[in-house]
Amino acid sequence: MRIEQLSVENLREGIYCPRGLARSEEGYVQLEAWLDGAILRGQIARSDAGEPVGFILYYKLEDMPLEVDGSGLYMVQCLFVKPEFQDQGVGRALVETAMSDSLGCGAQGLAAEAHHTPPMDRIDYLPGTFYQHMGMTVGESRGTATLYYLGFGGSACPPRYLDPRFQPPPDATRIRIDILDCRRCYTAVRNRELVKEVAESLGEENVSVVVHDQNSRAAVLDKGMSSGVFIDGKLTFFQGPITEEDVWSAIQTAASARKRGSDR
Repeated sequence: MRIEQLSVENLREGIYCPRGLARSEEGYVQLEAWLDGAILRGQIARSDAGEPVGFILYYKLEDMPLEVDGSGLYMVQCLFVKPEFQDQGVGRALVETAMSDSLGCGAQGLAAEAHHTPPMDRIDYLPGTFYQHMGMTVGESRGTATLYYLGFGGSACPPRYLDPRFQPPPDATRIRIDILDCRRCYTAVRNRELVKEVAESLGEENVSVVVHDQNSRAAVLDKGMSSGVFIDGKLTFFQGPITEEDVWSAIQTAASARKRGSDR
């Protein structure tokens, strides 16, 4: 096995959706921009035969479009190893290389997020104990997720979650859907397009869609969030792939709630 630095040249071969979603050219273009802007860094693991078997993406936290705050840290956004190559030290090698690379870039530490409750049917699930075994300290938790961090020389401040503060304005005549659009993940790109397709099929007279560009740190700090879907002011989807049935059900629920309110 060997580890190589992520670049524009190997991006499309080595980085893909762990959940098996279709490759997104729009997502690749965004990752290229972050690579060129020195916001994103990454490593790709290859087998002895040269096959990409895993990767890690990590960002300079002060510039990262994610709802986590901190100073002097790089933060892991995605770490994945193909199932048939797991338990062979690939994940550890990727994280250790990311630590060394971050230190060389002047970082004071590396942070990551993991879930302490396994999501169902998630091949990309990574338990927090993995990062603890890498020497990381347990930090703040939110829901099923927990932040982990390691200071290089003990100088890093613990990362923390931003406080979400986005609340869409009401629409008296139509069901309003607000999409917080962050292209750091193929899942978010796919979810955005799926929600728009369902909304458009219902007609502009019934549903309005507002897409908020959350691909900059300033936009994330402004709302305290990087991604999500609000339907009639309620946060309905936050993480993970959604289905057309999910969107239909959420809109119907919102429409029913409106009707109950108007009948009172």
